[in-house]
Amino acid sequence: MPSSIFSADDAYKFIKVEDYFSRYKEWEKLETVASYTFDPDSETFALNFKKSNGDTCSALIQFVQKDTFRFRFNPNNKPADYTQSNTSSIIMDDFESIKKHLETKNDFKVTATETSDGIEIITRGGPEEDPSLKMVITFSPFNIEVFNVSEAEVFKVWQTASPGIYYTANGPEDHAIIQAVNKPATAKYIGFGEQGGHGLEKNTAQLNYFNFDNMRYRQVYDQGPLDSREPLYHSDPFFFEFNGVPSKKSVNAVFVDNPGQVLVDVGYLNSSRYMFGTRFGDLDYYFFLNGEPAHVLRDFTSIVGRPRLKPRYILGYHQGCYGYDSRDKLEWAVQKHREYQIPLDGLHVDVDVQHEYQTFTVDTQKFPDPFSMFHNLRDQGIKCSTNITPVISNKDPNYQTYKEGLEHGYFVADNRYEPDNPASKSYQCYGSGNEYRPNNPDAIEGFNSGQPFTGGVYYGNDDSGNELGTPGHYADLGRKEVRKWWGDQYKYLFDMGLEMVWQDMTTPAIRENCGDMKGFPFRLYVTDDFLSDQEAKLTPAIKVWNLYSYNLHKATYEGLNRLEGRENRRNFIVGRGSFTGSHRFAGLWTGDNASDWDFLQMNVAQVLSLGMCGLAICGQDIGGFETSNEDDGKWASPELLIRWTAVGAFLPWFRNHYVRKGRKEFQEPFMYEQYFRERNLPVPEPKSLYEMVLPICKAYIELRYRLLQLFYDCLFQNSLDGMPICRPMFLNDPADQSLYNDKQAFIENQFFVGKDMLIAPILEPQSETNGGKRDIYLPQDSNWYCFVNNKMPLGSYVEGGTTIRDFDANLNLNGEHINFIIPVYVRSGAIIPMLEVEQYVGQRNAEGKAHPITLNVYPDSDLTGGEYTLYLDDGVSRSSAIKDNVEQGCDELANSEYRQTLITHSYTNSTQRQIDITRVHDGYSPKYEDHFFLAILHDPSETKGSSGCLDKVVVNGQRIAALSDSTELNAAAEESWYYNKSLNTSFIKVIDRKASNMLLLEYFKPNSF
Repeated sequence: MPSSIFSADDAYKFIKVEDYFSRYKEWEKLETVASYTFDPDSETFALNFKKSNGDTCSALIQFVQKDTFRFRFNPNNKPADYTQSNTSSIIMDDFESIKKHLETKNDFKVTATETSDGIEIITRGGPEEDPSLKMVITFSPFNIEVFNVSEAEVFKVWQTASPGIYYTANGPEDHAIIQAVNKPATAKYIGFGEQGGHGLEKNTAQLNYFNFDNMRYRQVYDQGPLDSREPLYHSDPFFFEFNGVPSKKSVNAVFVDNPGQVLVDVGYLNSSRYMFGTRFGDLDYYFFLNGEPAHVLRDFTSIVGRPRLKPRYILGYHQGCYGYDSRDKLEWAVQKHREYQIPLDGLHVDVDVQHEYQTFTVDTQKFPDPFSMFHNLRDQGIKCSTNITPVISNKDPNYQTYKEGLEHGYFVADNRYEPDNPASKSYQCYGSGNEYRPNNPDAIEGFNSGQPFTGGVYYGNDDSGNELGTPGHYADLGRKEVRKWWGDQYKYLFDMGLEMVWQDMTTPAIRENCGDMKGFPFRLYVTDDFLSDQEAKLTPAIKVWNLYSYNLHKATYEGLNRLEGRENRRNFIVGRGSFTGSHRFAGLWTGDNASDWDFLQMNVAQVLSLGMCGLAICGQDIGGFETSNEDDGKWASPELLIRWTAVGAFLPWFRNHYVRKGRKEFQEPFMYEQYFRERNLPVPEPKSLYEMVLPICKAYIELRYRLLQLFYDCLFQNSLDGMPICRPMFLNDPADQSLYNDKQAFIENQFFVGKDMLIAPILEPQSETNGGKRDIYLPQDSNWYCFVNNKMPLGSYVEGGTTIRDFDANLNLNGEHINFIIPVYVRSGAIIPMLEVEQYVGQRNAEGKAHPITLNVYPDSDLTGGEYTLYLDDGVSRSSAIKDNVEQGCDELANSEYRQTLITHSYTNSTQRQIDITRVHDGYSPKYEDHFFLAILHDPSETKGSSGCLDKVVVNGQRIAALSDSTELNAAAEESWYYNKSLNTSFIKVIDRKASNMLLLEYFKPNSF
């Protein structure tokens, strides 16, 4: 084996993805299985190999579920060397526990049969022990094939390449290891988490999982956010293969469970194979198989866990600014939103709030009386976070957190691997596409001293060009007692009135002259607790690079849950970068983007990819955080902000966030005219665009609040089965094969909210889109209605499979066109809950008023019926979540205090439609809402009579009165209804006093579509 693939020093460097794979064919290979063993009790197979030097090594294959297996390999390991401990990514501490947990829900058996050249393994599940998956292991040459045997016809779904495993030395203790897999020419590869690139599908991409403070997504290659090779802030090495067997329902997925650098080549080097590799520790991956992508996602999240139920308000609109650096600026932002009647729930206060950049403090000179400040804002419906970074400033010996950390030895100590190696003193970094060494090797403070490691954080410059930041130390978060201490530090801020946490600089992001790749020095020892039930150990930072941020989020989440005064309150963290598993504790915003169209274009694909990894709340900064070249770089272009806000209204994390500090002047929608009026300046050209920012942005923020119940129902469902709020089209319509073929382009820029609302945003300037027009593809096997926001009657349905040419989404304010700035279609037969606009989530209830839901029931032009599941709770209590086993990731305070209502509808004959509304679980009763409404939207082809399209409405066997208008309906004490002619919609009021309600709608004859 060549000794020069990776030098000893290369092991302790960041490596570009193309350099990692460049010489992989020269690596050692696993070519022949010398022997194997099978443990039927644990259903584990050990494959034993002989290496070129005569030593033996082993790989393990373990079955987690009937359609899921785990593969592990390390060239240094025999079977006994593989631990049974699970990693931090997995919900239970050891492999046997999670296996037993999953088997209680879906029992399965594994049988093995020897063949002439290997073994054949079959999994069987269910009461009839039906076969599910077949694995054929060929011994020489070593090869693994996986077949789907759950259908009448057995077919191959996955096969390792030949050779399949490559490995080479990576330093004296570790190996770089690659798994190569045959890549079907028809297959599409989707997922991959936060990683950038041109779109959702990543065929031919190369990807690099290595958490990095990558401002503008361009530091390593300088090509911008559409270059998938850039290492970003967060790592979720999980991806799907679709359409590998075009004639069959077949989806598989792979999760690589390793906290060090993970690299992927999706057919770039060779179109016939894809490869994924690790640099340290075991190659440890899980393989998932099913016919439906939603089932694969459920299986994945049953292992890595699902997000804890989050507070309802986080689905509202949020505002942040690095530059709201005084109390009056915070109060100004809120006052202006309320003045312009722009709904707002969250205000995110950056490090400006801190005293001398001391984490967990408030500068009471700039933010006097923080208790009254936060509570006055809360009285206006505003929930505040502040930016919490992991650095603990060491400048002031009287800073309490610093004193405690020193006294108890809670900081990462400066102990180095190979301290005498000159390379350990020269830090690596990238910027503007170039590698450089930013530090003086002879001036490293405390090098290998055993004293707390001294790093520092750089927060940019102020308006005058002065550097902002502080030197400091870092909590050793791999230790349980340190995580508890860290969580306790939030007490002061939450006593003052803080409601959520913005976890920033999580890598941790360190000044480039204090560590490698703006993080810890690669050879610095950190506490490694990646294996759940084993004693933590010291490991060079580069080997567990993505673990620190995971523990940071975990420490914060667990600490907030313990805080006195917050008993039973759901806590929320929005974090910047971590590793798989952190989604159980926190939402994710995707780092420091910029006001460029490239970022908007990738925003949708990025959210969908993260959703396919189980994340509930994720997204970019609306409008872009950093500057662009538009408008002299002083504000996001008005067209960009309009388009970004419009699509943001349909994405999970909806926060406008930007930087001032001499870089931008404003980004709040109301400032696009006010800024110039205040300064007696003319509004720039094109003036019409500046004038449209406020009304259009406000309209779509208001629409978000009207759709908030839809978003909350998706959020609740995500905590149960991992299904994301925003979904790629193939997740809801997997049978539409055109999505993998001639209509593939549409999966990049269209998506669903929930299962029935299809969003088709404009992601490019009007100058590049035929004046703001776009084509829209409507998935097969459903009919579709253009969403009109209850402002006009529905138009005729459009047949599924149709491509609509040149939908006009031009930016203008003529008539009702504002409702079509972003094209939206709704599936025939869908039920979409809507609410009246509030200025913040829960406003009407806070004022002692009811806030009833209106269930919009769309025409069932397919005559196939429809259904919807609605979740009601108080929106803030942890006890609302479904009670389950705490060891399996359930909140310990969960008590099933929620109401689940199933709404179904279907035609019983050509003129009669039945709607059933049934409480499936009834652990919560709303305080103010004693009724709800149904809006029966009518197809224009429906026959009209004296009372519109409906002749009569019967509720629970009683015909109810027809009224004349909405005023009468709202005042009615009993069930009743009226027909709105201008909307061609029948509105029904139902008094919510029964666990089950049945409505019969009698249509006028004839009733044809």
